[in-house]
Amino acid sequence: MTEPQPDAGDARPALLSAFCFLFFIQLLTIWIESIYRLSLIELSPGKELLGLVFMLAPLVALFAGRGAPRWLFVGSLVVMFVARALCPLLEGTTLIFAAGAGAGAFLVAVCCLPLDGSRVSPRSLGLGLAIAVLLSIAFRAWGSSFDISMGRQGDVLAWALVACAAFLCAGSLPGSETNEPPPSGTWAGRVAASLLLFSNLAVVYLVLSSPAVVTAWSGSSYLTGLLIISLSFGLILVFQAAGLRSPVPLSRGMLVVWNAAFVSALVAGILLHRVGFPDSPSAPVLIVHPTAWPYHIPFYLMFLLSPVVVFNVMAAFTQGSGASPRAQAFPILAGMVFLVVVTLLLIFTNTWGYLGPLGHVLRNKFYLPFVLVGAGMLIPLLLPVWQAAFPLRKDGPPLIPLGIAALAIGLFALAGAAYRSAGAPSPLNSPETLTVLTYNMQQGTDVEGNRNLHGQLAFLREVNADIIGLQESDTARPSQGHTDAPRFFAENLGYHVYYGPNTISGTYGTAILSRFPLEHPRTIFTYSTIDEVGTAVAEIQVGGRRIGLFNNHPAGPEEVKRAHAEALVNECAPYESVITMGDHNTRPGSPAYELVTDVLSETWLQMYPGGSGPPHPHWPESTPENRDYDVSTRRIDYIFTSPNFEVVESYYVLSPDSETDHPAHWSVLRWK
Repeated sequence: MTEPQPDAGDARPALLSAFCFLFFIQLLTIWIESIYRLSLIELSPGKELLGLVFMLAPLVALFAGRGAPRWLFVGSLVVMFVARALCPLLEGTTLIFAAGAGAGAFLVAVCCLPLDGSRVSPRSLGLGLAIAVLLSIAFRAWGSSFDISMGRQGDVLAWALVACAAFLCAGSLPGSETNEPPPSGTWAGRVAASLLLFSNLAVVYLVLSSPAVVTAWSGSSYLTGLLIISLSFGLILVFQAAGLRSPVPLSRGMLVVWNAAFVSALVAGILLHRVGFPDSPSAPVLIVHPTAWPYHIPFYLMFLLSPVVVFNVMAAFTQGSGASPRAQAFPILAGMVFLVVVTLLLIFTNTWGYLGPLGHVLRNKFYLPFVLVGAGMLIPLLLPVWQAAFPLRKDGPPLIPLGIAALAIGLFALAGAAYRSAGAPSPLNSPETLTVLTYNMQQGTDVEGNRNLHGQLAFLREVNADIIGLQESDTARPSQGHTDAPRFFAENLGYHVYYGPNTISGTYGTAILSRFPLEHPRTIFTYSTIDEVGTAVAEIQVGGRRIGLFNNHPAGPEEVKRAHAEALVNECAPYESVITMGDHNTRPGSPAYELVTDVLSETWLQMYPGGSGPPHPHWPESTPENRDYDVSTRRIDYIFTSPNFEVVESYYVLSPDSETDHPAHWSVLRWK
């Protein structure tokens, strides 16, 4: 295949590449997330796993005959654009197959690159990836880490993006078919290029497309991280778009050093936030406080170095150029399999307790997938098959509008993040009552297995609690679409928030939201055998009184729940006023329950000693009496308080009206 035509100062190929990369990351996010959500509802894998068959899409290129690259490329773009346009309207298995088909179409399109006679070049592809990262960051900044172009709330924006991408095709693709030349290069070179490409796409998908992910890992400043990554990508894009010569040619050795520094910063940041868990029921609890700023430096450095992915992608497409779609099919398939395996490993480090012997190998190994990705970024560049020349050795034609667009997108992202995190409103100084809600949000999922953050937000607004304990809130990971749910709720409700145990620790998340400023936040880790048990703790000042808040989600055999209950009682002892809430995964009368109620009072039984209460006036049909749910024996979601509180009201609202699979339980308290 002949060399691709130069960009000739035309920004359209880079913009088209940007939309294609953005759509792939979005479709990949929806695809993985939807498969996991349906498996979560069933508590076991089912027909949704058939969606993984779209990994095999590159094999379509094996059937491409002479003159096929152009029509195969255009057809793949059509499938990807249609899938992206339809995703906001779909749910369940239909959404899995639409997103999978769109992601698979991207893989087929990559098999056809670079197109003979097209203006799509390695440089335009690298610049396009940079713009895609900035767009993803901006969309998530304005959505409080939820991509505003995804889901039903973003359908118009999604369709506008697809329309722009379709318009850009006209000026970026060749006008006539060309004959397929014989493949050039070696098989090893094509595999190396594919591994480099998909390792970098994995980094973009798992880390860079949503800076809130890193905030959830470490408790680092979201605004600082977003500022660094936006400026890094923006300046690199401006530098490249201006067609400026690099002060020092980017040799293979320099690119290796840059990659090594990036990967080292990423892995070092993860290891600094790794937790060593208690190894027996009698082991002392581990108390982890939010880390100070020096612990966040590796992640900030990682953001600063992150534009290396732009040049890696340029290098990957330069190395892989000249091959036919048939010759690219298996290397691209291998690259996609690598990306999916890395993603699954990251998910398995969280769900290790359900994987048998393999799970215990992966326990507390959050760093492992990123070590593999780092190897995928470095090893191809060290192989002897790699070409010596790299994209920055030559000047490129100026693309001034592209540089202006990059700066505008970066500023748009920063404005969104600053606006959404403007601060919580001041509460009443001495409220007469406190409404406390415990809410297992099942990772933002409804009873049908669909993403439901907006439905849950509407429910939380209706309840209007002063203090909210979220369980299963650790959604800033690939299985839940990289959305930081506590941030999403806190910024939309105007509450203060403590995320609780970080994502690296492998719990399912216990976050505390409050109208009152949260003081002395920390996480208590207790013995675990299936799910890591991390209890979020904070303090508030209300009417001159200091109140200790505890949000709990123990899981596992009775010895695990008992160890948690003992630790909870011990940690509550120093406080005169205590409110503890959560999904305790244990029934009334169990040993763990009795340990807690020997010291604290359960609000539901204070209000209704018989175990049953009246319906809530707003959800009269969603009460235990009307849903064949015996709250007196089946409840596992509790609110406990110290004896100096009395209960004014207390309610359970069942699913689906609770917008999750758990009952929503809240109580209105006042001091005696």
